[in-house]
Amino acid sequence: MTTGFSPPLARERLVSALAAEPPRLDLAALAIATLDRPELDAPACLHMLDVLACRVQVEAERLHDKGEALAPLRALRHVLSDIEGFRGNEDNYHSPENSFLDQVLERKLGLPITLSVVYLEVARRAGIPLYGVPFPGHFLVAHDAGDHKLVMDPFHQGDILTEHGCEELLKRVAPQLKFDRSMLAPAPVELIAYRMLSNLRRVYLGREDRERGLAVVDLLLLLAPDHPGELRTRAALLANLGAYRAALRDVERCLELSPEAPDRERLELTAQELRERAALLN
Repeated sequence: MTTGFSPPLARERLVSALAAEPPRLDLAALAIATLDRPELDAPACLHMLDVLACRVQVEAERLHDKGEALAPLRALRHVLSDIEGFRGNEDNYHSPENSFLDQVLERKLGLPITLSVVYLEVARRAGIPLYGVPFPGHFLVAHDAGDHKLVMDPFHQGDILTEHGCEELLKRVAPQLKFDRSMLAPAPVELIAYRMLSNLRRVYLGREDRERGLAVVDLLLLLAPDHPGELRTRAALLANLGAYRAALRDVERCLELSPEAPDRERLELTAQELRERAALLN
């Protein structure tokens, strides 16, 4: 495995973060970040989130005293975007660093989802009700304000979006889909972690970094053990790396889970080929 890359540590910490009651998004995101930096200083990252939250609380009190509507949300946006400068990394969107919370806190650049984690965790510490929104192609955060939602886009300087704004965003990021209000439903911590890992998998496999890609797929299957797509991906990666028996187990699991799968014939041929290759290792 690549030097400095620690899948076992990431797995251990991710399991612990998700087992907490309630599950800890900040610790789950830092667990994923240990894939790249096993030595990262998690307490320092948590302290940075604490400090930002304190500053948001002070700013919210100031705005409230001035009679500002939505003072907490405006304070959150002002501190994180206007003062700290957290923003989307549009120049190097597919850099893996954008997916690691510690590096996002350092560089103040990230993906929609990692910047959303910053907003969510600072808001939680500041006592601001905010939740993650797994919007297609572009993660968001939202606040329930009576009979309507206020949606914020951390990637674009914390812009507040109306429902129409969400429709316009969908046309840009996923034009094949039609907007539905259910797209603004809250995302549990497990789903946020899964989506963060999916981004990483896409980056690593796009770079043909099979070892890192395999480590990420292992974590995805920790969250969704019987996901047919992830099982197929891991089988292909394992076979490419010469781990034929392990690849065979994943292919056989796919056949067991989906006996009527459209690609069943191909899976059976792949299983037979893997058995033959594994036999040659004896």
